[in-house]
Amino acid sequence: MHIEPYLAERKALVEARLLACLPPEGTRPASLTDAMRYAVLSGGKRLRAILCLAAAEAAGGDADSALPAACAVELLHAYTLVHDDLPCMDNDVLRRGLPTVHVKYGEALAVLTGDALQTLAFEVLARTRETTPGMAVRLATELARAAGAAGVIGGQVEDIASAHAPTREAIDYVFQHKTADLFRAAVRLGAIAAQAPDAALEKLSAFANGLGLAFQVIDDILDAAEAKADDEPELSCLDVMPEAEARAWARQLTADACDALAGLPGNTLPLTAIADALLSRVS
Repeated sequence: MHIEPYLAERKALVEARLLACLPPEGTRPASLTDAMRYAVLSGGKRLRAILCLAAAEAAGGDADSALPAACAVELLHAYTLVHDDLPCMDNDVLRRGLPTVHVKYGEALAVLTGDALQTLAFEVLARTRETTPGMAVRLATELARAAGAAGVIGGQVEDIASAHAPTREAIDYVFQHKTADLFRAAVRLGAIAAQAPDAALEKLSAFANGLGLAFQVIDDILDAAEAKADDEPELSCLDVMPEAEARAWARQLTADACDALAGLPGNTLPLTAIADALLSRVS
């Protein structure tokens, strides 16, 4: 499968719906609206949102049914990036080649922008047209679990705490919760929106978990190649294993993830192609 046209088409679909989810330009308070739109619309692969759509199709449904969930995931991901970039966190001044939100708008407004994007994600899910009773609650619960203290936020706390004293146990915990939990939620949301049976949901969950872990391993390998001597220390799997072992780990995680898709009722080619494309970045 040629994945690039697929990714481009799905990215355009997601971004059109994201634009409709965000407050229109000039909405009061205008500074907050401007910062929210900047945080969401200033680039990005929309990978998690695309995985959400692809999971709906792999479960035998259609992508349109999962569009609100895909946008919710992307809005929540944008919030995490805004907060990760803050001076009290990673203190990044650039993201995707542009000034980070706190650099462009100030630290206080950046905090509030992240808060607003997080709450908007759940508003989008709450407005989801239900094809079965209770679906909106189920979707919101799924995302909340992945995003909260037992998920992304908990992973971020442990990431900060372990940066100066990394261990393999810390790597496993942070990779699971800071990164893989949101991948897993994105795919599960797509499957739930498509009314996937439990067996298909579990297969897709296993795929997404492995893919999320592999994604973070691959990111660490790529980040190490670009790191400068004066960079602040950040938790990396390369702190506890040689690069060759990390590459082998990424390959195994990707292979196991793709194997988990066997037997699904819908088209799984986009999911396997995405996994292969991510791995090819370090192959």
